[in-house]
Amino acid sequence: MLVTREMDYALRILRALHRDGQLSAAAVARQEHMQKAITLKLLNRLLSAGIVESRRGVSGGYFLKRPCEELSIYDVFQSIGEPPLLNRCQREGYQCENFPKGGCGVCRELNRIQESLDRELQRMPLSDIF
Repeated sequence: MLVTREMDYALRILRALHRDGQLSAAAVARQEHMQKAITLKLLNRLLSAGIVESRRGVSGGYFLKRPCEELSIYDVFQSIGEPPLLNRCQREGYQCENFPKGGCGVCRELNRIQESLDRELQRMPLSDIF
């Protein structure tokens, strides 16, 4: 599994909002050393997922809709549309080309490891790591 830049940035956005409350996209980008364009893109994904909310106007900005005590790394990765998968055989509906009827030992073992990884990513609330 590769933690993509977008996954990392989404966590950093939530860290900034958790620490400072309401912030503009520009303030988040500055504070977390990210480009404003990618910050806005990810804020929109987090907004669509119901994790953050926004307020327009002079005193506007983004803020957490769901507290970090209720969120895990797994939730964040899922919300930006990038499930943390070890391999393509963990994708829903995947059919192994070598064992189309099932029984692939590699897929079975990777699935077992994937389940452990998912549990670990869900184990700790973000508030404990921010």
